[in-house]
Amino acid sequence: MKIDTYILLLLSSLLLAACTQDNDWTGENPETPRKGTVRLNLQSASISVDTRSTTPQDPQTDNPMYDLCLLHYNFEGQLVEVQTENFRGQGGNPDQPELSYTWDIPLTIDPQGRAETICLIANMEGRYPTWPVRLAELKEKYVDLDYNAANGMIADRRMYMFGYYEGPVTDEADIHILMGRMAAAVKFVITAPDVAPVTLPSLKVIGIEILNRPSQSYFYPNPSANLSFEDFSEPSFTFAANNVITNNTEELIYYYQIGENISPVVDLSASPAVDNRTKVRIKAEYGNLGEKTYIVDLGCDPPTVPEADRNYSLYRNNNYTFHIALK
Repeated sequence: MKIDTYILLLLSSLLLAACTQDNDWTGENPETPRKGTVRLNLQSASISVDTRSTTPQDPQTDNPMYDLCLLHYNFEGQLVEVQTENFRGQGGNPDQPELSYTWDIPLTIDPQGRAETICLIANMEGRYPTWPVRLAELKEKYVDLDYNAANGMIADRRMYMFGYYEGPVTDEADIHILMGRMAAAVKFVITAPDVAPVTLPSLKVIGIEILNRPSQSYFYPNPSANLSFEDFSEPSFTFAANNVITNNTEELIYYYQIGENISPVVDLSASPAVDNRTKVRIKAEYGNLGEKTYIVDLGCDPPTVPEADRNYSLYRNNNYTFHIALK
């Protein structure tokens, strides 16, 4: 009788074990990633005026977003998904891009809530590179800046922009990402103090050249740079009769966009070497007195800073105004 009881208990235990094991097979694995919807709130960065006095540009000049590409890297730094969004403003009008945008997007959710990285790139549709499969490689990747040869602006006036988020990505999360411009904006305000009816009747700007203008930019903000340079000359045919300073016209204003130019040394106080500084060369005619050329080194510090201490770096996502008095 005892033997029969032991056999019955043994069979019951085996049956229970089998049922339990079967439930495990059919249940959800908590380690399996799943899909969830995340709300991304994107905002163009405001213009920085920390390093030089400046008159901010219209945000529509530098900050509009026409399209987006999302790169999602998991907690191991592996690329798990790429998604794109193309928008043309209200009603699909290509002349009405977005300065801010809310994107409700399905993303793969890590069940353990480990920190992941979401990267967003704006205004590169049609020019996307092959995206690195590892986040570490993206942080070292750079792109050629596509300039309009006629006016020195980013092609089609579509400034490349980059923003990122690092942290847990959960279902129904509300994530805010600031989109920063991948180049700098420079504005030259040119005056001629000696222009007057008696001393000098007029000054005409006949040429502007930007020397050592970086032609590439990293996606991720990088503490150092050692990228290629190129010169840009404003074609003389774009200078009309209104590019003249007289006693009635006090100043001329020119506006360009350039890549970041910082020291290849990882030191925030370091400045580009003299030969690598970005410069502007201005050619002007003084009435009947002939042509004169001026060269000005550009940098983030004002001219009141002593020469030995001055930083000649130009940082991305900044707007610089240079007041240049031709004498």
